[in-house]
Amino acid sequence: DSPTKTTGGDEQQATATVVPAGEKKDEPANGSHFDQAKALVDAEDWKALNGGDELAVALKQKECLVGFSTLPCHWPPTFKVARGEGYQYNEKRTPSYTDRILWKSAEGMTNNVIPFLYEPCPDFITSDHKPIRGAFAVKLNKTRPLSKQALFDSVITHNGIESDPIEKKIQILVSDMKCTNLPIMDNELIGGLADPYVKFVSSPKELLYSNFTWPKSSTINKTLNPVWKENYHLTMDGKGMKNGLAEGAMLMLTVVDYDATSTNDVIGTVALNLNELVSELDLSGRGPPKVQETYISKPILRNGQEYGMLECNLKTAFLVPREYKSFLSGAKNVKTATKIATKMSWKSKLNVLRG
Repeated sequence: DSPTKTTGGDEQQATATVVPAGEKKDEPANGSHFDQAKALVDAEDWKALNGGDELAVALKQKECLVGFSTLPCHWPPTFKVARGEGYQYNEKRTPSYTDRILWKSAEGMTNNVIPFLYEPCPDFITSDHKPIRGAFAVKLNKTRPLSKQALFDSVITHNGIESDPIEKKIQILVSDMKCTNLPIMDNELIGGLADPYVKFVSSPKELLYSNFTWPKSSTINKTLNPVWKENYHLTMDGKGMKNGLAEGAMLMLTVVDYDATSTNDVIGTVALNLNELVSELDLSGRGPPKVQETYISKPILRNGQEYGMLECNLKTAFLVPREYKSFLSGAKNVKTATKIATKMSWKSKLNVLRG
């Protein structure tokens, strides 16, 4: 899959009006907004025009589309124009950079998307907008190869004959997990707070998903600043890495509000690049076991906006089962959030589908 998303068009009109820098939208200091913006267009002062671009300001202040990027517009505003070649503006509307291209890369893959063309189409004459076109170079996801020796650790029996290989798997220990400044999710009649838990989601799906469910934390009731006292042990299934560890593999910590009487509500997600979490590990299978430690402090995102912060410590290692005990030593109150191997009734499956 491409590691980028793009968006653009008329839906950005409300946040793309050009307002001369330092002025309020409805209070021009010297003449009408149209006259001021048109003077800047005639002077080809693109820097001043971009300085008053509401969309760029909103992106910088994280008021919308958090994590998305856009380039400055080094050309005349593309709305609202007469249907004809060039730029003839409707004096009833302030010239606006309404038509835009925005993109967002997956966590840890920002450098995989490289814009090299961004321009309007001034000869387009069938609309009061001038379309924008862009071109991007996208580096394809690489796969970190895992040799057979890396995936399996052969066990030698007493007579020198190898038994069935034991699969090595990525182990993750999540500790000191907490959230701050979560939004109010419950009705004021029942406390006006939230009942959060964290769901551990992977991409590719096979790494963690099984029996219609994802591993998850306990629920902490009636709080906007939950602190989990448990440590959570995750095991990544090697079937999801049979061809290697993809550069775009992700671990997502999704914060959910539990609701006893209706569908649980997603508060937001923190996405982590799995390759970054194991960058210091030897996945060749040749060296001794090593543990990598990573501190996480990131905003919780949903629909392009921030909904609080999530913090935790992560320990990762690439181990066979007999090494798990050593990996978990020193950690207290460990919950093994591995896949559930037991069969589930249809009623249980309906319950877990609720989150």
